[in-house]
Amino acid sequence: MITPFLPTLADTQAAQRQLEQLRNVPSAASPRLAELLDEVLSQLAAGRAVQVVALEREVSTQQAAELLGVSRPYLVKLVEAGALPHRKVGPRRRLHLEDVLAYRTRLKQTREDALQALADDLQEMGLD
Repeated sequence: MITPFLPTLADTQAAQRQLEQLRNVPSAASPRLAELLDEVLSQLAAGRAVQVVALEREVSTQQAAELLGVSRPYLVKLVEAGALPHRKVGPRRRLHLEDVLAYRTRLKQTREDALQALADDLQEMGLD
């Protein structure tokens, strides 16, 4: 299920009120759930559209590619190279959502580390 939501002015104002309430009143929600609600409400309060996507515990190669921001053929190459574990269901590959999200976290960290190393090198050379 994919639900795109473009907020109206009334929705934006309601999101701002809900966000203030969420931040000011102790909630019975878990910290992770409160963080998710805070992020969604913050985006709506800023007038941005949001999209909520319900995912199963296992995802297709297309869904995994979309989560990683890569093409499906590139993702298939990653799977075949062993970078992402999978299982076959008939001719189709299924990936555990947790594995895809962990790979995305590692990829993001690798990129951040490379950028930091580049910034450090530039600073050492006096080119900052």
